[in-house]
Amino acid sequence: MKEIAERALPDGVTSADDFEQLVGAFGSESRTLSTLETLASLTTPKDKKLLKAIRKVASFAEKVRDNGISHVLEVICERSRAYVDDAANLHDLVSAIATSFNGKVVFGNLNYDTLLLAAMLHVFKSSELADLADGRRTVRVTVNDWEPRDVQALRRDASDFPSSRRIRLLHLHGSLTYWVNRDHSIHAKLPKELLDDRDQWEAVRKGTTDVRPAVVLANPRDKAQHVGEYPFSLAYEMFSLGLESADHWLIIGYSFKDAPVNKMLSDVFLDCEENPTVLVVTYGESPTRLEVERAFGWGADDGDSKDWLTINRRGANGVQDTKHWQRFIS
Repeated sequence: MKEIAERALPDGVTSADDFEQLVGAFGSESRTLSTLETLASLTTPKDKKLLKAIRKVASFAEKVRDNGISHVLEVICERSRAYVDDAANLHDLVSAIATSFNGKVVFGNLNYDTLLLAAMLHVFKSSELADLADGRRTVRVTVNDWEPRDVQALRRDASDFPSSRRIRLLHLHGSLTYWVNRDHSIHAKLPKELLDDRDQWEAVRKGTTDVRPAVVLANPRDKAQHVGEYPFSLAYEMFSLGLESADHWLIIGYSFKDAPVNKMLSDVFLDCEENPTVLVVTYGESPTRLEVERAFGWGADDGDSKDWLTINRRGANGVQDTKHWQRFIS
């Protein structure tokens, strides 16, 4: 996998950088082969053996990608369980965010794990919280060893989000619990406990389930295409609306290296009549203030960003007890 990924990546980028580079290469190869199939059907439409061979190789590339994704997400699932007992700091922070502001609060999450969701379920009443899962509808999928299971469907559009719920959680790049079938006619949220026993991850690798994880695990060149597809497009749409209606933006643990996310931030920021108050919480010297400013579309001619941008470099734990936080919420 690493050798093929190295061939598919741009110059200077290695699959050792992160698992998105490794797994994303196979998504790219699969799409290339799909284009090759179209070309073959146009140039040699009578060569059925060629078309069959291309489809077989494309299916194999997709299977390799699914196997890689299942291993990556299985590890994340295991680590999520390990951190649950050490979540007091996260509970305190989530509570501070919600109680510091009136009106709706929108969380956008780039992680695939369920740690933030678990913290929010601990802090809030279920009647206050909405994520991409539609509690009104179920769909039938087969899991583990072809076991049929009725699970929650994902919301289809903005009108499916209940306006009465004050807290909204949007997994912009998918979640451990978001799954899709092969022809993309079913999008479902699987229960976390179903994923904890490992059988479902093994079922992906053995091909004994009709769904696969719905996550954005792609190299940078392909990521923009992925986030333009449902269900990620809906999460981006709803988060963008949240940014537009908010005058306070809190950004925690983000590298500012994700092009689609940066584009969304800058698009909304540059359209604001007044700059929102922004607090960026990181750990250490990265990202620099200049990198953050560039992500928002703020240039040297725009002056000093300190009037709207504060950067805390001591990490998220206890940030709600700092002077930076008091400045942010005042």
